[in-house]
Amino acid sequence: MQEILDFNAKLKSERRVSTFFVGAFTLCGLGLTIPLWNDSIKWNETLFCFQKNSEQPCAPQNIRRGISWILERERRNFIFDTRIRFIQVIPPEDDSATTYGALGTAALLTAYGISKSLTDRQEKAIHSQLSLLKVKALENDLIVSNHLNVTEFSKSKQADITKAAIARETAQVIEAMKSPGEQTLDEINGRLQGELALKQHKLALSEMQKHISDNKLAAAEATKKLEKISKSASDSKGVTQESSDEKLKTTLIDALKSHEGGWLWTVIKAAKPLWLIAEQGTGKTNSSVAIGLIRKYCLGIPVFRIADRHLNGANSKIWALLEAQNKADNDSAIIEILQDTCERRLERIALDLDDKQAEQFLLDEFTHLKDIDEETVKRFIKSTFSDTRKAKERFIGVTHLGTNEAFGDGTAAMRKAGSILIEKFTADGEKPLPRVVVKHGLVDAKGNKMEDVEYTLPSWFEAFRIHQHFHGKPIDFENL
Repeated sequence: MQEILDFNAKLKSERRVSTFFVGAFTLCGLGLTIPLWNDSIKWNETLFCFQKNSEQPCAPQNIRRGISWILERERRNFIFDTRIRFIQVIPPEDDSATTYGALGTAALLTAYGISKSLTDRQEKAIHSQLSLLKVKALENDLIVSNHLNVTEFSKSKQADITKAAIARETAQVIEAMKSPGEQTLDEINGRLQGELALKQHKLALSEMQKHISDNKLAAAEATKKLEKISKSASDSKGVTQESSDEKLKTTLIDALKSHEGGWLWTVIKAAKPLWLIAEQGTGKTNSSVAIGLIRKYCLGIPVFRIADRHLNGANSKIWALLEAQNKADNDSAIIEILQDTCERRLERIALDLDDKQAEQFLLDEFTHLKDIDEETVKRFIKSTFSDTRKAKERFIGVTHLGTNEAFGDGTAAMRKAGSILIEKFTADGEKPLPRVVVKHGLVDAKGNKMEDVEYTLPSWFEAFRIHQHFHGKPIDFENL
């Protein structure tokens, strides 16, 4: 309550001070604006005589005066100007009247501002004070309520204690009043009830244990069935996938074997280095990638390296089909790969790897490499013709020339004995022809070397079509 009284006293004090200032500024403002109520204070005035005959003296009762700028506006009326004779212009009685008017207006606005500010401030203060009082009232209610609850709880517990004490005393008195025979009978009865309660407890535990065992057994059987079903579905899916992949491989291999005596399948599965030579526009890169894809999907030989100075150019999409682990796309990188390949072949030979650990290396644009690093190219050529089979490497090289100019002097015999060389053709320099010539590397059924044997490539032998064959769009070999 005292807090409310102090707050009211504060508000009254603020209102008294504010009322004083508002009254002072209001009186001051009204006093300063009084001169503005009289036009003679503010404006120039003109004395004029209003009569019909301007030549006669002006009678006093006809003399008038008016604000000069209003009279000037009326003088536009010709009749008015002919009947009026101007006598004298009277200046304003007080030149500073306008200033006093502005100051008076400012004083009145200040009074209004003080009054408005006080009203807003006290309104906020009253709302804040009311909110605070509500919070305190709620706090007091909670305290009182808690106190009442504690008191009620305490009384309830005290009553329970009193009842328990009275019941115990009554039981003791009744027990003291019993005879020895009654006491013995009560003891026997109590023992029997205790044994019965114990047996009932054991029975309840046994029933619970039985339910737990049944639940575990049911869960185990359900788990076993689910595992069986899951394993069956997984095996079925695996067999289906495996059988589907094997079917794709089989159909492609059969198509290769049935094409012109199976010469192309013989080339693909051979461990000898394979060289493709031709001029531009014959599809050498496409054919090399197609062979690499067949070796990857049908023979299970991954592509370890590809090297082509045009790797990221026009051939980038076709090279991407191989998903090679290492790539080289410029001359310096290709030379480093050639050097590393020579060392890697020797390391793989020392490991005595089996055919399941074979890998592929495809090299394009080989023709000009000798001009960059002749020693490295010579070493690589010798390694290619002598080490690739033992190193379990399936090498495919692409070049424009199959002569000593590209491979180096003294390599002709080595090339014929240790590699397969296929030449491709074009009629217009843009579209490749199916015609090819196996220059050397194949043998007949008796083991005789075959040279300059002409064959053709199948119409479906194209890198993108072979890749699609293993990715959802199988080739229909029967209807080609």
